[in-house]
Amino acid sequence: MLNKTVYDVKNYRHSCTILTEITTFAVAMQSVNPLNINLAQAAEAAKAINVELTDRFFADLEQEEISGGEVHVEIIVKRPIGDVYKVGIKAKGCVVVACDRCLDPLTLDVDVEDILKIKDADFEESDAVDMLYLEASNSCYDLSWQVYEIIETSLPMQRVHLDGECNAEVTRYIISNSEDIDEDEITD
Repeated sequence: MLNKTVYDVKNYRHSCTILTEITTFAVAMQSVNPLNINLAQAAEAAKAINVELTDRFFADLEQEEISGGEVHVEIIVKRPIGDVYKVGIKAKGCVVVACDRCLDPLTLDVDVEDILKIKDADFEESDAVDMLYLEASNSCYDLSWQVYEIIETSLPMQRVHLDGECNAEVTRYIISNSEDIDEDEITD
């Protein structure tokens, strides 16, 4: 019984070491994220921040709309008045989504611009609905989700291949089922 207890303590210490290493790695990875931007430094530098988004970016977000892509993002941070940063975002490239008709991958072009307002202060009732906020005593803001949303909302509502480019097997299945439905409606 004593040996088992010692073994459990060793496993506990080992798992604590692994947990510490993972935590350290996760903290280090946060600073590697090119969309986690120090707004104060970026506004002072007054230079564009250029980021290339790849399949990995879309996979890491754990969303299901966009399965991949290659998008160039340009970010310009300005601090024009008081405590509100204006963050200009331009995204251009292509993304891969599922075709609404056949569910095969469909590549769509992206070319969109937007401006975000990020306040370096607490929420106030008089703030605009679209105002974002920095966490207290932190001038870094992770723009990953906002960039994703800007890209995703720029895509067309209906996402289908051009005529004749959909998966032929799926198209035949849809047509045969729609004919069955039409026959059922006629007999009712």
